[in-house]
Amino acid sequence: MKSVELFSIKSLILLLFTGCIFFSCEKNTAVNRINNGGGSNPDVQIFQDIQYGSNKDMMGNAVALKLDVYVPAHAASGQKFPFILFVHGGGFTAGDKGSASSFLQSFAGQGFVAASIDYRLDSSLDAGTDPCDVDTTITQRGVYMAVQDTRAAMRFMVANALKYHIDTSHIFLNGNSAGGITILNAYYLTQADFNAIIPGVQADLGGVNNADNNLTNTFRIIGMAANSACLPNPNYINSFNVVPTIFFHGGQDSVIPVERGQAHYCPNSMYVYGSGSLYKRLLQLGEPTVLHIDPTGGHGPYTDDFLFSNELCFFNSVLNKRIESGSFTGQQPSCY
Repeated sequence: MKSVELFSIKSLILLLFTGCIFFSCEKNTAVNRINNGGGSNPDVQIFQDIQYGSNKDMMGNAVALKLDVYVPAHAASGQKFPFILFVHGGGFTAGDKGSASSFLQSFAGQGFVAASIDYRLDSSLDAGTDPCDVDTTITQRGVYMAVQDTRAAMRFMVANALKYHIDTSHIFLNGNSAGGITILNAYYLTQADFNAIIPGVQADLGGVNNADNNLTNTFRIIGMAANSACLPNPNYINSFNVVPTIFFHGGQDSVIPVERGQAHYCPNSMYVYGSGSLYKRLLQLGEPTVLHIDPTGGHGPYTDDFLFSNELCFFNSVLNKRIESGSFTGQQPSCY
């Protein structure tokens, strides 16, 4: 539950490229969607395609950055709920905010406000590109842009907290694959790290904390859920910035090693630390944390239903100040 004024991501960079000026809001449209059970969900109101900023992508094209917000439908005036910002996966080259619709409706149905963001993707790469042939400089800048956009979306949501019934003292980050990498690195690393890893990046692309819109809001994160993610070094987590985190990983992940190693097992890629190493670091610091490992699973082995049920329990345990901790294998739940 430390205060954050960060959001930098280190050169973690090449790893998940496969498989990972303020604008006022447009007129918002609220619609009902389908929940995980397959039926209509009258308990959730969705505000779609809300613009939180704008910037140029890797190819120099202007991009309007948008997000969707999921709110408990019967929220009364002045009522506030815990907030989850979700960042999708897709190797920093693919994916979109709509992919998490059912997943986030489930959270909204349980008393959370949630937002899923689109962020700038690296369109210079395609799914058939060999990860060992990637230009790391290009990939580094793509990850940097994703972190800038995530940070801008957080500022936007805090600025609009009253409108969307957000309790700004209870904010969580959630991400899968490239999204998990983004939230972890964005939280734990600083602008100075980026400047050291990618010379000139701040001058070329702007800062991590002031891109996309002109909002200056600060915020606190009280917990995270990271699925198939990593950091360049677990020592970026320290006693001043550590927050409770639930991790998920496949024991046979060929993209991000569950413990440590080179991303994609490419000889020229970053050496990274996966969920197993990060879990141990949090325990070393005395911070409650949960680790789920599927010993035979690859990259992203858990279903949305499994992620939702265990993340919901973990987030509620943080809110109730009785935080879960422990390591679990296979389909063993951490929620009881």
